[in-house]
Amino acid sequence: MTDAPPLKIVDFSTHMSGPLASQLLIQLGADVIKIENPRTGDGNRGLEPLIHGSGLFHVALNAGARSLAIDRHSPHWARVVAACARWADAVIVGGRPADAAKRGIDFASLVRANPSLVYSAISGYGEVGPWSANPAHGLNPDACAGLVPVEREDGFAVPPPGYQSIGAPLAGVFAALGILAAVRERDHGCGARYVHVSIWEAAMWFSWRHLTALANLQHPWHAYKDLGSRYAMYHTRDERVVLVCPIERRFWERFCELLELPSDWKSRGSWEANGMDNGLGRLDEKEAIARRMATRSLAEWTEALAAREIPFAPVLTVAEALASEHAAATGVMSRSTVAGQPVAVPSAPVRLRPDERTPGVARDLPPPPRLGEHTAQILAEIGLPELSGTI
Repeated sequence: MTDAPPLKIVDFSTHMSGPLASQLLIQLGADVIKIENPRTGDGNRGLEPLIHGSGLFHVALNAGARSLAIDRHSPHWARVVAACARWADAVIVGGRPADAAKRGIDFASLVRANPSLVYSAISGYGEVGPWSANPAHGLNPDACAGLVPVEREDGFAVPPPGYQSIGAPLAGVFAALGILAAVRERDHGCGARYVHVSIWEAAMWFSWRHLTALANLQHPWHAYKDLGSRYAMYHTRDERVVLVCPIERRFWERFCELLELPSDWKSRGSWEANGMDNGLGRLDEKEAIARRMATRSLAEWTEALAAREIPFAPVLTVAEALASEHAAATGVMSRSTVAGQPVAVPSAPVRLRPDERTPGVARDLPPPPRLGEHTAQILAEIGLPELSGTI
């Protein structure tokens, strides 16, 4: 059996959502051509902080892509765009639909060149509604979706230090998912497909539990801190934190034995409705558990809870999670290079392999491209070799 041909993607987008969709597809085997302006590229190349002279976003999102640099005001722009559309299975376009039309990369224009094209548009706020024409940067749609907590610092409103935009990267995930679904439809004779994702809708979807509760019950989903004594965080002797979750009966019984809680507490609970009891409202349990948890270190509780197969998690920092043996074993980071130096980039959390026995390990990705590095190669590939050196 031969390998399937790679999915061919042409990416006209910039910054985060579109390039993130492309990066996910690259790691799933796609061949991605980035169309970039010859001055600044896709906006990520010089975005600080820099890694070996390249912007962090460029390193993380463009590894393995190929770069064709052409000014949209070039007299050859329309020919190159049409040829790219004919070559591609799918294109990714970011920004407002009106801007895409001005650049000649709207759905109607590209489908004229390729009647079986999958067209993925990523916008800030969608195609309809009073916000649809608003320009957007990463955090804007999150703020409009109720995701950004506000703190006060020196008299100014600021987001919490650890907050990162959610809608922008999630829109990239949904765009990649939509492209794969649309390609399947196209391959079954449905013709051209139009895929639209908005960053704001992705940010809204992230709150699916709150949305469902608010739309149907007129109140938000409960907070984790209110779940009860058996689904809670506790301090350890060394002032670290462990999240314990012995909410099923068998886990609660093991937990009671491990912590030497009162013997009659093992049967204390109501598991009939859904098989779980969070210990809601049981302050005596919470106080007793807190006292016991404070008697051992994080390392000791990690070993003891894992040995008894009780659901728990040490509360780690991102740096600690990245440095863990588990991160190394699962291949959380892939290998690439920048300026001849080794770099690590996040791996797509999806593994495609022939069977379940093949381990999921870190992979090697080609380096992120230099601006316009593949222009001549791509022009020849899409049937326009005569333009090499002219754009």
